Amino acid sequence: MTPDGKMSYKNFIFPVNPYVIHISHAKKSVEHKIPLAQNIVCDLGENARIITGEGEFFGTNCMNDFDRLESIFHSKGGGMLYIPSQKPVYAVFDKLELIAQDTENVVKYTFRFIESFDRNKNNVSETCISDGIKCLWDHSYEHGIDIERLVKANPDILRPDIPIPHGKAVKLC
Repeated sequence: MTPDGKMSYKNFIFPVNPYVIHISHAKKSVEHKIPLAQNIVCDLGENARIITGEGEFFGTNCMNDFDRLESIFHSKGGGMLYIPSQKPVYAVFDKLELIAQDTENVVKYTFRFIESFDRNKNNVSETCISDGIKCLWDHSYEHGIDIERLVKANPDILRPDIPIPHGKAVKLC
């Protein structure tokens, strides 16, 4: 999200935030049926989040706004998606649909993003400085690095679930 609260993806800032945003969470689970006993359900972890929504572009340049969004859709790879009131998520722009273009200078559209954990690790700096709020798990998610790798790189941080003291350097690779 930009400082003024606008949704953004890669270098595209939505002129008007979408009026509908759905964030879908799901888990992978397996049910084992045991004869003459209760079933056992195993939680295998979370699926990638799916972010869908609907919006409109207004004004005489509304089709230009849609064309710019469409060019971002056609660009390769994922990017950071900033959603109002949510933590940023690294995502792939998976679907874009033009719903209606009417004569009142309004373009309606829908979109879908899929959270991605396949970040380009070459863009990650070697260290970052702790803000005193985030733990290793937060840095793992934010930088797209496996938690095991971060724990191994930072043996002085005993618990990955406790906030790291402010100003401490965290090794990312």
